[in-house]
Amino acid sequence: MTDTTIGRRIKQRAREDWPRRARCLVALSLCILLSCCGAARRAIEKEAGPATETATEPATETTTVPAPAPETAPVAETAPAAVTVNLSGALAECRNAFPDQIAQAVARASCVIKATELVRPLLPFPELLDRENALRKTLAEQVQARAMSLLERNVQIQKLHSQLLDEERSRLPATPADASKPPAAVTQWRQSNPESCGRLGGDSGTCY
Repeated sequence: MTDTTIGRRIKQRAREDWPRRARCLVALSLCILLSCCGAARRAIEKEAGPATETATEPATETTTVPAPAPETAPVAETAPAAVTVNLSGALAECRNAFPDQIAQAVARASCVIKATELVRPLLPFPELLDRENALRKTLAEQVQARAMSLLERNVQIQKLHSQLLDEERSRLPATPADASKPPAAVTQWRQSNPESCGRLGGDSGTCY
């Protein structure tokens, strides 16, 4: 057998073996690729595992309940100090400002009502004073309109004031908790409008 023939046979065998070798190379490449993909996937899953678990864990919602506002005790209305209430002085200003009891009856009554409002917080039953001032205003309008005499006006005020004092005494306890002397302004109001105010010339400082 000549060298030429041997060479041709070797070339032919090489051509026949090439497809088999190519298949082996492809299979080997696939195995290597699959093994690499599996390893990479395991590494990725290992890395992502804890983070995923942490992300999927339900978050606990913390609700902050605001603390209740501290209760504040209601502020009681404080009556003006007795020493600051000068009822006699306020009434004197009304007499001086409105000396005409007929032509200036309404203005004088309004001034007296404003002056007696200083006593109201000091009285045990201030609604009694409200009733007196309501009548004082109505009578003043009648006097200024010449529908009532000044004397008749004084008589009606004196009678109502006496009734109010009787009602106050009946409503007060027999032994008051505060047995101290009442403020001077309260005493002045209680002693106002005596029977003498219902007579002619009754225009003293206690008649209003």
